[in-house]
Amino acid sequence: MIDNILFACDFSPSSNQALAHAVDLVERTGATLHFMHVHEVSMGPFVGGEPSPEAGVSRIQQRFENRCRDALSPYSLAPNDEHLSYVVERSGTVAPTIVQFAEEHEVDLIVMGTHGRRGVKRVFFGSVAEEVLRTAPCPVFTARTEANDEHASKPASVHRLVVPIDFSEVSRSALRYAARLAALYDAPLTLAHVVELPKIPTVYEVEFSELSADEIEAKVQSELEKWGHAIERDVPEVSTVVEAGDPVPTLLDLAAAPEDLVVMATQGLSGLKRRVLGSVAEGVLRRATGPVISGRTFPES
Repeated sequence: MIDNILFACDFSPSSNQALAHAVDLVERTGATLHFMHVHEVSMGPFVGGEPSPEAGVSRIQQRFENRCRDALSPYSLAPNDEHLSYVVERSGTVAPTIVQFAEEHEVDLIVMGTHGRRGVKRVFFGSVAEEVLRTAPCPVFTARTEANDEHASKPASVHRLVVPIDFSEVSRSALRYAARLAALYDAPLTLAHVVELPKIPTVYEVEFSELSADEIEAKVQSELEKWGHAIERDVPEVSTVVEAGDPVPTLLDLAAAPEDLVVMATQGLSGLKRRVLGSVAEGVLRRATGPVISGRTFPES
């Protein structure tokens, strides 16, 4: 399921929190972990009077490896472990460089922080992370810390998985992926659907005027339980939740604990009518308390 993990790091607090989860996954799966840093540079033969981007790569590589070793010091994973590799790229396009590496090395999961450093002071999620999410060939695991949290990263801990379901095929794929993760973490899994009235997905099979809000929620609950039954034999514990309201704040309330891991698709029933990274997924990713795994597609094995 997870043999190759790419950890895109910038040594920010959120990046350090993401590292804790990356190391935890390596220990659970035996996967190879690629540390990667993209040193963003202006393109051209000269940059500010300095030599072109090709100069100084070995020095940057050594500094990067030293910082990675320091970052690994709290963990039992040795810096020279055979499951680790260290990659530095100098590029004018950070996100495409990360995605290209993931494609060329058959990466199964990209792990990264959602608030970090790009250049001097920029929000990582609003630029690099969001672009990676839109184009990555595999799921992306994101972790964040509050902007004023400069303390050491907390231990990686997943106590529950929450899977938003909109009854699209990609959300079904996300659910199957989450079921395998739940077994990996030995954690319960919750299927969640938010009834966004009066917008009724086709799974309700009726016009809005035909059913009351309570009847709609009951029908959705029944359908959600069917989806849960399909995966319950592979998961320690499965539960379902149906709420009515605004999807983003409702989902954030359902997955409010730092140990809640949200697994969600970034494109659902709306298909081509909405951006690949839809507004609900974007809202959850920007504000989730705990980590999030999101993707356009999910591997089936």
